[in-house]
Amino acid sequence: QFKLDLVNKLIGEANSVYVLSDMHGLAKSQLQFWCKLHEHHGEKGLEDIVVKSYTADEKLEIIRYYQASELSLIDTCAIFMVASFSTLYQWVVKFEQSGYQGLVDKRGDHLKNKKTTKRMAKKKVVPGIKDSMTDLERLTIENEYLRAEVAYLKKLEALAQSKQVKKKKP
Repeated sequence: QFKLDLVNKLIGEANSVYVLSDMHGLAKSQLQFWCKLHEHHGEKGLEDIVVKSYTADEKLEIIRYYQASELSLIDTCAIFMVASFSTLYQWVVKFEQSGYQGLVDKRGDHLKNKKTTKRMAKKKVVPGIKDSMTDLERLTIENEYLRAEVAYLKKLEALAQSKQVKKKKP
């Protein structure tokens, strides 16, 4: 509602973008972006934009549209509902520097090639196990270790419960 009120003030009452942005503590470009969203999508465009992940093909389509239409970054973002025009600017820079490959999201790629998983990394090191032991010996030692750990945790829980019971009694 706040966004719609500001856009209506800007359009209907011939207010300046500078005056309204200063009055409400907003960046001028933010107010302009809201106006463009309203222009292209109506009131629905002023609802919060869901920040989403774009594929390299989607990014390329938006960049090509931007370059062919000679519209501003703000206009192009408003048309495609890209949450921030700085995002589009970064895509354009990456595309100009590295081509299509620059648009491919590489986050997480280094994790795909690792052989160890998080689960394997968190595996407990059981004291007393040596590399030279057979599987049966290792499992026996690990079993003893786990039984001791369970017994310890049970005693710890019983101690905590007895302390709570003592606190409740006057």
